[in-house]
Amino acid sequence: MKGTKTDFAGCLRMFRARADLTQAELAKLVGVDTQSIGNWESGVRMPSLRTTVRLADVLGVSLDQLAGRDITLGAT
Repeated sequence: MKGTKTDFAGCLRMFRARADLTQAELAKLVGVDTQSIGNWESGVRMPSLRTTVRLADVLGVSLDQLAGRDITLGAT
């Protein structure tokens, strides 16, 4: 099922790795703590919509891509 919490976690991890960022570096760019990034990537928690938009902007992807709805557009 596309668009689940697990899809988001995997996509966040994948796009962060593609951007060659550590969890700490991404956290600093987004304005959250490193533990939050870890929780989101493990599927323990989900970010707010506002934070999700910031994540997408920092990673250079769309909200659909980050949610796992269309990851093909993020391929380089």
